[in-house]
Amino acid sequence: MAEIFLPFRSANPKPVTEARSTLIVSGIQTLRANGLYERYVELLSPKLRQDIMALVAGLWIPGELALEHYRTMDRLALSKSTIEAIGAEVAERGARTVLGRGSAATKLREPTPWDMLLMSHRNLDTNWRGSDMMITKEGPQEAQIVWAGQPCASVPYFVTSWGSFMRAAVTGFCTTAHHRVAQDQGTPTTMVIHLSWV
Repeated sequence: MAEIFLPFRSANPKPVTEARSTLIVSGIQTLRANGLYERYVELLSPKLRQDIMALVAGLWIPGELALEHYRTMDRLALSKSTIEAIGAEVAERGARTVLGRGSAATKLREPTPWDMLLMSHRNLDTNWRGSDMMITKEGPQEAQIVWAGQPCASVPYFVTSWGSFMRAAVTGFCTTAHHRVAQDQGTPTTMVIHLSWV
């Protein structure tokens, strides 16, 4: 029987109001590396193009700018495998660093995917203001993750990339991991993914 592993911190999660510019800057760097930058710039909303082009890492920016970035990424019409590769690349850069700031318990033994998932609230607060996550333990090596209050849940690119990000984030602490986006449980502001690993 499923049990709550990490509960929502409030009964009604507030929507995202701000995001860390580092997320967008990192995404733009990935586009440059893959020869997609010029196309991305052309597809940006003219109204917000200058604001996004002027971003530097480490700032809090309006959630609308993050939403425009991910909508533009969606308009690139990349293949699912490319989107998942981008999500995994971002996760691989950050996973070990995040766990390195973890609890003393993880320093005394080999970390597990559950240790990584236990830090979801902290990781969320590092990158987003607003929204919330709940994680349910569906089995010894199976979790359901619900992210509520996230307007980027309306963007297919973001949903696909986030699923891959979460899978890659736990893969560093197990042999292999799989994920599935629960499209039927999602809404324009809520994403649900199922993770399993061995």
